[in-house]
Amino acid sequence: MDRRYPSGGIVAVCEILADYKPAFTYDFRARFGLGLADIGTTVPWDEVIYLVTILLSDPTSWLQAAKADWKHPINYNWTIEAATYDLLAQVNSKRKPKPWPRPWNDAGRSTKGRRVRKDAREILRKAKDGEIEWQSKHTPT
Repeated sequence: MDRRYPSGGIVAVCEILADYKPAFTYDFRARFGLGLADIGTTVPWDEVIYLVTILLSDPTSWLQAAKADWKHPINYNWTIEAATYDLLAQVNSKRKPKPWPRPWNDAGRSTKGRRVRKDAREILRKAKDGEIEWQSKHTPT
């Protein structure tokens, strides 16, 4: 399913259920009309695995929002509306307005799982000043 649940399959679904039980329960009831008692009985496990995989990739699901540590789920229109609000607020304000609150922390720029070089700012400064020459492997020499 993903890197956090390397075992995959039924074990991964059980781990996700244990970690995010309220969101899991809500999505299964609201979207599929299924309770937890239906898992593995009314609905076979292979279908449950597919349903959970889809929920984890759907930003409108509470399960995906809980796993991503968001305050609430969103849909794609919401992101367009929030970005439009931010743009209009910047254009029409004399001061720098606060952006519309996003459900994620740090404006969606999570560094969880990613390493950032400590000297990245210095490298970018040198590149800007021309002290470092960048050559792409796709650039003809």
